[in-house]
Amino acid sequence: MTKDTLLGAVRLLVMAALTLLLGAFHGFVGYHKAFSTHEELVQHAAWTMHLPMWLGKTVGWVEMIGTAMLLAALFRPRLASWGMAVCIWFAVLEVVAGVVHYVTQDGGSLVQNAVAIFLTSLLAWLYATRPGRVGR
Repeated sequence: MTKDTLLGAVRLLVMAALTLLLGAFHGFVGYHKAFSTHEELVQHAAWTMHLPMWLGKTVGWVEMIGTAMLLAALFRPRLASWGMAVCIWFAVLEVVAGVVHYVTQDGGSLVQNAVAIFLTSLLAWLYATRPGRVGR
């Protein structure tokens, strides 16, 4: 196995692991935001508890759709631009969540937000530089 082949395999493994990890996270919290009652959102310190209910549910649905797009981008290199766009969207959501948690002091974890932003940014870079991506 050549060095380039080995690096490509490691890169794909890291991309798959991050996609599955972040996809599972955003799929779960998106589902929670879309289908939970306001009381459940408060109990779990979801940042969308501070939004009008319709807007919080919309954020949840968009998060679930983004998760599906992220998974599609993992399996179809031509859709890597989708993966990159979704990662940027998820990073923006994490920044907004962190700001809301900080301003409202509702007990949300800023460390979790920071780790998610870092991992999502790394994944966005992996998708942006993925071989076979359309528009490169």
